Amino acid sequence: MRNPEIFIASFDRPNLSLEVRPGRKKIEQILEFVEKRPNQPGIIYCLARKTTESLAEKLRENGINAAAYHAGLDDRTRPKVQEDFINDRTTVICATIAFGMGIDKGNVRWVIHYNLPKNIEGYYQEIGRSGRDGSDADTLLFYSAGDVAMLREFITEGDGQNRDIQLAKLERMHQYATALICRRKILLNYFNETMLENCGNCDVCKNPPMHFDGTEIAQKALSAASRLGEQVGTGMLVDVLRGSKSYNLVSSGYDKIKTYGAGKDIRQEDWFFYLEQLVNQGLIEIAYDDHSKVKLTEGSKSVLFSGQKVQLVRAEILQKRKEEEEAKTATRTKRTTERQRVRDELFEHLRQLRIDLARKKGVPPYIIFGDATLEEMAAERPATEADLSRISGVGEQKMREFGRVFLDAIQEFILAKKDEGIRMTGSTYLETFRLYNQGSSVDEIAAQRGISPLTVFSHFAYLYEKGENVNIWNFLTKDEAQKVAEVLPSLELPWRLQEVFVALKEEVAYEKIRLAIGWYNKKTIK
Repeated sequence: MRNPEIFIASFDRPNLSLEVRPGRKKIEQILEFVEKRPNQPGIIYCLARKTTESLAEKLRENGINAAAYHAGLDDRTRPKVQEDFINDRTTVICATIAFGMGIDKGNVRWVIHYNLPKNIEGYYQEIGRSGRDGSDADTLLFYSAGDVAMLREFITEGDGQNRDIQLAKLERMHQYATALICRRKILLNYFNETMLENCGNCDVCKNPPMHFDGTEIAQKALSAASRLGEQVGTGMLVDVLRGSKSYNLVSSGYDKIKTYGAGKDIRQEDWFFYLEQLVNQGLIEIAYDDHSKVKLTEGSKSVLFSGQKVQLVRAEILQKRKEEEEAKTATRTKRTTERQRVRDELFEHLRQLRIDLARKKGVPPYIIFGDATLEEMAAERPATEADLSRISGVGEQKMREFGRVFLDAIQEFILAKKDEGIRMTGSTYLETFRLYNQGSSVDEIAAQRGISPLTVFSHFAYLYEKGENVNIWNFLTKDEAQKVAEVLPSLELPWRLQEVFVALKEEVAYEKIRLAIGWYNKKTIK
């Protein structure tokens, strides 16, 4: 071809609404979302194959025509599921990212991301499979700090190729999910397409936070980056703006530029928040392939030379959101750092289990759990899924795949030691069981052990579930157990007593709910 015309299409898909919600009670939210869109084809993207299957099953239980799709399906099932969806015989597909490449279906009316995607490229490609006919379509992304931690763990435990770039892309995805500025503006600017006005079709635009005229702040940052030759990262840029006298800064001569100290009235952490907003608005770029240097964009020129105004969200608002997010994981982090890690006989027992599982799956043992996680298990000896979820390295996916196997192995080990006459510390359930067998009442056990009666009932439920001779029907009627069993499938795992209590209209007491869950687990888990 000689001198061909080049056409560059826009990334903008204005017919797609963009929404991000906290990743709590996802099943309930999805059911409500889908029920408001009867017979409208949609896709729910999940990270794990098992999640696609369990989610599709829950949707079917609630009368929604759903199917699961992932690369693990056999060669006959996979194309049939795809064909049924394309031909409107199936309304909802719960799928991994294996689904979608080459899907020719223009009337997909919505896309939900059950988990946070690894990067904006994948996310934008996946939501782009909706609304291809030009009609309005909805997209919903569930965000949780747990997803970010899990994806970060996947990347850091990988083979190391482009690890820094992958982590940077994940951070941009994280910023998008937690942003307080127009989401479409963030997406388009990510792909180097300037969008200065808000879209009006995302959750932030529909419920905007308080903004202020941040033009002067933006001009100071952009001017400093320009005068520094676009050769420094955000840390040095902030130091220059704040007038730092650090050795590296002064020795490089950065204290001689005109904007040195121009932003000393703004706190260091606030500058980082404002720079993040400038990145999301496409006014600066971070060159991750060039030591994360701050680069100017075409949009920067409009602000510096053409009087373009910049709207920012006050740093204290973003800081408050960040603090709220961090508070959710603060307790877990504190417990993790305070825990002991041991390599004892139980550790070796768990290590051998890990080797066996790895051989069966054909993967390296660290893919199952790292040594540090096994050491923590050996020290803490978790007995429930809630206990195990607090162990460092046990994310949602690994809990689903390996949680029950390792919990059973830990308790079998402790019970075997008990049979050998060896008393092991940390087996709180077995201590409760000993007092129960001596004829102590719930209140007596609670008083002797210094725990609450509800904790005693939790121990009873666990022991019953494990096959120990605890008669839960002394405290629970079959009718109460059945009421609990009827609401559990509609609630998201792990089941929380308060959520079950509310779902039952506060008609069944907490201790009875706990016992009923133990009965339900024993009845349904094979």
